Amino acid sequence: MNLLQRILLLLTDPEGATYDLYNSPQIGDAFLIVSLYAGLSALNSLISAMLMTGTLSVGILAFFSSALIVYLIWAFLSIAFHSAAALLGGKGEIPNAIGFVGLAAAPMILTTIASLFLTMLSATLVTDDPDSILRKIGFGISIIGMAWGWPGVLCYFGMKNGERIDSLKSVLVTMVMFLGFAAIEVFSSKFWSFE
Repeated sequence: MNLLQRILLLLTDPEGATYDLYNSPQIGDAFLIVSLYAGLSALNSLISAMLMTGTLSVGILAFFSSALIVYLIWAFLSIAFHSAAALLGGKGEIPNAIGFVGLAAAPMILTTIASLFLTMLSATLVTDDPDSILRKIGFGISIIGMAWGWPGVLCYFGMKNGERIDSLKSVLVTMVMFLGFAAIEVFSSKFWSFE
């Protein structure tokens, strides 16, 4: 299965896309998916920072910071999911977690493209947004991406198939991670809103 087929399968049939992760963690595909997500996220950060501040230096700083943060989150989630699976009797190893968490970034590519579109829309057509409608739409897109990808549904299937723990334990770990990341997202959106 090539990378594009795997991405399409991840988006349409998570069970089918992750069934082989215990025997074959797919770290190469995971790295490419995370790198594409990091690149798009960094581009969105560059454009947003330049629009907010009007300076290239802040945009470049935002670009590199955003890319780095994506890779750090990948590492953190891989370690956290693997540690939780090990505590709950999982049979997988760290490469399994690195693989499934990396593959779970596939929906984040789509949500980042949507966020990039919103960034461009706010800069060109909707320059006056007193009710912060576009910001609220962006927040919703972010939550959808988290529920679908990091640390959501795809991580559930990765835990179940890549770490070989039962469904209930996979749901429990994924929900705890999702709620934690959602709380961080809510806090950071309030913190950075400047309102």
